[in-house]
Amino acid sequence: MSQTREAAIVRRNVRVKAPIERAFSVFVEQMETWWPPHHHIGAQPFKAIFVEPRSGGRWYECDAQGTQCDWGTVLAWDPPQKVTLSWHLGPDWKFNPDLAKSSEVEIRFKPEGTETLVELEHRGLERHGEGYEQLRVALESPDAWSATLAAFAKATDSAHLREREGSR
Repeated sequence: MSQTREAAIVRRNVRVKAPIERAFSVFVEQMETWWPPHHHIGAQPFKAIFVEPRSGGRWYECDAQGTQCDWGTVLAWDPPQKVTLSWHLGPDWKFNPDLAKSSEVEIRFKPEGTETLVELEHRGLERHGEGYEQLRVALESPDAWSATLAAFAKATDSAHLREREGSR
């Protein structure tokens, strides 16, 4: 008898006080300004986080010495509506280059008047194999995607406010 794994999905959303273009830009171009600094996989804290703006691009962190640590790849690039990233960090929080053992993080941006609803879906966690249940619990914790999106919203709202005040 074969065993099947339950599809593991974590969903979170946040509303930002900025137009869709600004929300998308802050998410993919300024990630180091809002990503929790203790959420790094390199030996040293990151100085920058990069999402290369194309399908097939890399998603990685870089520390002050220039050491790079991959997190995943860009699976879909559709600015400013959506970006989908592969997540290659397993239950041990180490990078695994095998795409078959990676999950996906899809971020959708939906305009709502002068604001943007940002919906995150982290799916396919079961592909990480043994221990994926613990990974799911960790990602569902308040310190994971919820806190990360709250920090993103704060940075986006601040950046948008600065931009509006600067244009007066």
